[in-house]
Amino acid sequence: MLLDVLIQSVNEFQADCMKLCQKNYPTIHNKGMSQHHLSLAFSRRLSRTLIEFGHNCEYVALDSDIDSAPTHCYRVTSDVGTVWVLTSHLVTGGNNCRQKFLQAVNHWQEEYSFAIQPNDLLLLVGDHWFSRNRQSREILYWWTGQLPDDVEKYQIQGVKLSESETLLSHLLEKYFSLSPYFVKCTHPLKRSTDNQTVLKYVQLYCVAQLS
Repeated sequence: MLLDVLIQSVNEFQADCMKLCQKNYPTIHNKGMSQHHLSLAFSRRLSRTLIEFGHNCEYVALDSDIDSAPTHCYRVTSDVGTVWVLTSHLVTGGNNCRQKFLQAVNHWQEEYSFAIQPNDLLLLVGDHWFSRNRQSREILYWWTGQLPDDVEKYQIQGVKLSESETLLSHLLEKYFSLSPYFVKCTHPLKRSTDNQTVLKYVQLYCVAQLS
């Protein structure tokens, strides 16, 4: 039940992002969404979806002291379970950026292991602006484990996607014993001139059940 609500919230979140991006243009078009805004906005969306299904819920921000970063983790609790929302703005998509993301997962796991219950869900959320950098072009494959079928559409917009030697799913399993079973990427931005999807900006989602 909780997984179904979470997946529906991921899908509905795209409309939320469209409104948020339009409201904050051109900031998001230039810099992407901060990890705090991502986690807060999604936690609100998940809470609304849970309430629509008749469940009581609340969301609270969890502190983060990694590199003095703003809060980027929320806990959404309800009568059908808890979702931990951990977000990161993957600025460069490079190895250092990916390592900091994994360090954030490690920090969360160590800090809140006492509160994690069986069947809780962990949602990892990231966003990224593609560049010509090789590691940037690898980030989608690194996160999802595959290239999109319509890769030529990315090339038309100047995005030349590449495969990565490492995969997020393998790293989560190796270091944290987490096995993702829902992974998705979305492109919530559209150009105001012709309403065409902006493929250079991607949001990434990964769900794992905790035990």
